[in-house]
Amino acid sequence: MAKLILNLAIVGGDPVLMLLIALSVISVAFIVEKIFFMRKIEKELFSYAPSDLRSTLNKRLGFFATVGSNAPFIGLFGTVLGIMKAFHDLAISQDFGVRVVMNGIAEALSSTALGLFVAVPCVIAYNYFVRKARDLNYIYEEHTDAQSKP
Repeated sequence: MAKLILNLAIVGGDPVLMLLIALSVISVAFIVEKIFFMRKIEKELFSYAPSDLRSTLNKRLGFFATVGSNAPFIGLFGTVLGIMKAFHDLAISQDFGVRVVMNGIAEALSSTALGLFVAVPCVIAYNYFVRKARDLNYIYEEHTDAQSKP
């Protein structure tokens, strides 16, 4: 099992970086889509049934929450793999010194930075869209209550 993990570590954090870049692109696309979608919902708010409105407003929120909470851990995993690769490179290198390992560690730390770079906008988007959905639900309920009163 240790041999399998070491072979994975030799690859380094590149697959993790690719995953984080893909998540970043998808996140930006979903944020832009959700902004336009929320504007459309605001214009047609009272044409929705209550259950349809709730499910429509909550669309993609799970993605933002999941990516926002897990991207730093994915980045940390890439950092661990990168550091393992750096030490492996140090072990097989003819040279011994700081230069051999520092480049690998610097590359490894970029995974953590990218993980945070992906997570922060997702958390901000999640909080914004949850608040916006709550506000629109409140406006909808107030309007419905006003319509039902004689």
